Amino acid sequence: MGEGGRFLLVAAAAVIVVAGLKAAASVIMLVLMAGFLAIVSYAVTDILRRYLRCPHWLAVTITVLFDFGVVFGIIALLNYLARDMMDTLQGDVSDRISEKYDLIMAWMAEFGLDEHFRAIYRSPQDLFDVRQIVSLTQQLTGQIVSIMSTCGLVLILMTFFLGEAPLFLKNFRRLPTGERGKNDFLNAIQGIQRYLFIKTVSSTLTGLLVWLLCICLHVPFAFLWGVLALVLNYIPTIGSIVAAIPAIALTLLLGSWGDAIILTLGYLGINGIIGNGIEPLFLGKQFGIATSVVLLSVLFWGWLWGPFGMLMAVPLTVLIKLALENSRDLSWVALIIDDKRQSDSRPPLKPH
Repeated sequence: MGEGGRFLLVAAAAVIVVAGLKAAASVIMLVLMAGFLAIVSYAVTDILRRYLRCPHWLAVTITVLFDFGVVFGIIALLNYLARDMMDTLQGDVSDRISEKYDLIMAWMAEFGLDEHFRAIYRSPQDLFDVRQIVSLTQQLTGQIVSIMSTCGLVLILMTFFLGEAPLFLKNFRRLPTGERGKNDFLNAIQGIQRYLFIKTVSSTLTGLLVWLLCICLHVPFAFLWGVLALVLNYIPTIGSIVAAIPAIALTLLLGSWGDAIILTLGYLGINGIIGNGIEPLFLGKQFGIATSVVLLSVLFWGWLWGPFGMLMAVPLTVLIKLALENSRDLSWVALIIDDKRQSDSRPPLKPH
C-alpha cells in the first residue's frame, strides 16, 4: 500500500474512533473521571504509605474518604449557591434591574432613541429575565440527586483503581516493551499529577482573589463568581474569559461603568499574574505541547465531551502525544505539535 493509501486508512480509522468516542461518551467519561481522580489521589495514598507507614488498604481508605468529603462538599456548596441565587433574585435584585431599565430609558430619551430601544426591550424582563433564571436554578437543584449518584459511581470505580494500583504497576513493568517507552509513560503520569496539583492550587487562588474582588465592588453573588473562576480556570485560555463574562455583565446591569471597568481590570490582573506568571513558574512547558495545539485541543475535546472534555483537554492530549511518539507511522504528528524550543531543555521526570 502506498503512502497515500496508508494516510487515507489512518484518517478513516481516526474518524471511526472519534465517532465511537462520541457515541460512548457517557461510559467513557465515567471511566476517565475515575482514572484521573485516581491519578491525582494516588499521590495522597503514596504519602500515607511512605511517610506515615500506613498499610496500603488503610492509605486507600483514608484517600477515598477524603475524596468523598471533597466531592460531596462541592455538591452541597452548589446546592447552597443555587438556593441563595433564587432567594436573591426574588428579592431586591429585580427592583434594581427595573431602576436600571428606567435610567437607560431616560438616557436614551435625551438622544431620541428610547422608542427604538423599547422596540427591542419592552420591559426589564426582556433585558434580564429573572423568572427564567429562577426556573433554571430550580432545575439545577432538582438535578443534585442525579449528580450525586454519578459522583458515587466515579468514586467507587476510583476506589478499585487505587486499591489495585500496585498490581497495575507491577504488571506494567512486566510488559515486553522497551524501557524507554515505560519510562515515558511513567513520566507522563507524573507530569499529569503535577499539572493537576498545581492547577488546583492556582485555581483555588484565582477563585479566592475573584471572590474578594467582587466583595469589594459589592457585586451580587460574589462567592458564586469565585467558585466559577476556580472551576473554569482548569480550562486553558478560554475558561478565564468565560468566568469573567457573567460577573462583568451583572455589574454593568446593576452598577456603573466605572465598577464594570474596575472589575474587568481586576479579572485581567488576577488571570495575568497567576496564568502568565505563577503557573508557568512552577509548571514550565514540561509537556512540550505548542500553545496553539492546547487551544485546539480544548475546542476539540469540548466538542466531543462537553465541559468535562474541556477540563481534561491537556491531560488527554499529553497521553495521545505520548502514544504518537511511540508509533512508527504517526510519530511525525507528535513532532509537528511539539514545542521544540521548550521540550529540548526540560529535565526528565524520575519514575517511581
